[in-house]
Formats: sequence, structure tokens, C-alpha cells
Amino acid sequence: KIGLDKDVAATLVADLVRSGIRIERGAQVKEFHVPTANTRAPIRLVLEGRNGEKLATGADTEVKCDAYLAAVGRKPNTANLNLAAAGIEIDEYGGILVDSNLRATAEAGNVYAAGDVLGRPFLASTGVAQGVAAIAAIFGKPGTDPKTVSTCDPDDNLCIDGDISMAGDSFDPGSLATNPFAFPTGVWSSPEASYYGLSTQQAKEMGLDANEAIALYAECLRGRVFSPNGLLKLVFEKPTGRILGVHIVGDDACELIHYGMELVKARRTIVDLTNSLYSAVTFHEMYKIAAQAALDEAGARKRRAA
Repeated sequence: KIGLDKDVAATLVADLVRSGIRIERGAQVKEFHVPTANTRAPIRLVLEGRNGEKLATGADTEVKCDAYLAAVGRKPNTANLNLAAAGIEIDEYGGILVDSNLRATAEAGNVYAAGDVLGRPFLASTGVAQGVAAIAAIFGKPGTDPKTVSTCDPDDNLCIDGDISMAGDSFDPGSLATNPFAFPTGVWSSPEASYYGLSTQQAKEMGLDANEAIALYAECLRGRVFSPNGLLKLVFEKPTGRILGVHIVGDDACELIHYGMELVKARRTIVDLTNSLYSAVTFHEMYKIAAQAALDEAGARKRRAA
């Protein structure tokens, strides 16, 4: 739902299952029963299909557990700000609605908003960037109109402006798919998962001739010794080899993605990576392994099968 590459998602799920976590697919909790007479008895969860539909044939209808944690998400803390009195509109979750310059709908046009009051993605780094963008929009730079300032290379049709202000209803998985270059996305699970840029499917939907190459954590020395479960995927354009996206699942994925982000932004290619030297006992070595796999798919498959 958050835009994870299919192989990254499958690897993450497989690791969770290996850890003893049981996943009920296509199900949600309809009701739960907490025992009162015997406090040592388990909590009983009654399941139903997604959106209240019937469960698939043979699926479990009940789960017993010691503790039940419902992750219902977060919402902006704007209920007591009396925003309506100032003419400031909000979405159904309470997120302040803003334009591309982070200006709210106040009648005077002098109210700007940034950070968690806008709603998703609720990331500190995004909130700081929105705050900087809001100040720039308020004061501008001498001789410039903040509405017309672009951070994109004019020759790069893969760079898209504007998503830094997307919030509330406009900030959903769809908007991430529209502009996957807005910021790196990280999932701080165990193992971690992260991505930046396009998936192969997104690239093809944009009319690009794209391919992908993978390096397994077990293929680099550090991964083989310390953490063999995981992968790094490069999405690249053919025939130029320009790197369009990076997708990672495994230890330190949320750290490794920032190097991948710079590769995409700098328009680096697969050949650039194969010509670079990486320290042997680092996870960064996977970038070169994936690049080599892109140039020799048959050799990569043979090496993994050995």
C-alpha cells in the first residue's frame, strides 16, 4: 500500500514469517473479547474479510492472543485551533489544506502551514523541508517569484516539482507514485525496507524501456557474515543504463537508500557503478554487484545458483 517494490515486499513478508510471525491475509478484526473471569485466559479476536466481506473458504475465523494492539494511525492535532473562524479549510482527517506554496485557505491569504498539521506522511524530514519551503514562499528571494522557482533540471523529464506540499487527501500512495522523487521512503521494520525513485512498473507506465537488477545481501561479504537475508534492486533505463530507482530490504536499508537517492539525482549509470570501487566489508558493495548483474544477467543467475 505504501509503494513497496513487489520483491522487496515479498522478502520482508518472508522474513517476518521466518521470525514466527503469522500473517492473516485479506482479513480484519470484527470484534475482540477480553476475558474477565480468568485474567490468564487469552484474548479472542473474531475475524472477517476485508471491508466487512466474507472470509475466503478455509480461512481462520478466530485468533487467540495474549495482547491485542490495533495500529489505527495518526491524525493532525488541529481540532482546537478554531481554524474555521479564520477561513482555513481542512480535510476529513483534520489536515490543513494548502496550495503548492503551502498557503492555507485563510481569506487574507497570510496563513501558511507545514509539518504534521498537513497530515501524511508525518515524517520529521518532510516537515522540516515543508517549513523551509513555506518560509521561502512567504519571503521569497530578491528578484524571484517563489511560485516559479524550480528545483528540477530543465532537461530532466523525470523530475517533478510540487509534491513537498501535498498533504491530506492529496498525499496518498497515488501521489507517491506520481512523484517518487519527492523524498526517500523508509519502513523501520525488522528488517528495514526503503526506496527512492521509480519501480520497473512505474518506469514502463511512463513509456520508458526499463529493466531491473538485483544484488542479494548474501552476495556481499558483510551480508554473508552478518545478515544474509535481504536484497538491493536497481531499476535502470535501457540502453543508457541510467539509474531510475533503488529499492532495498535488509539491515541498514534506510541508511543505504540515501546513496541510491544521489545516484538517481545525479543521473548515474550502471557502468558508473561497475567502474567504482567499494570497500569489501560494507553493504554498499551491493550497488556494484547489482550493476554487474545488470550487465550479465546469465552470469548473475549462475552465481546465485552455485
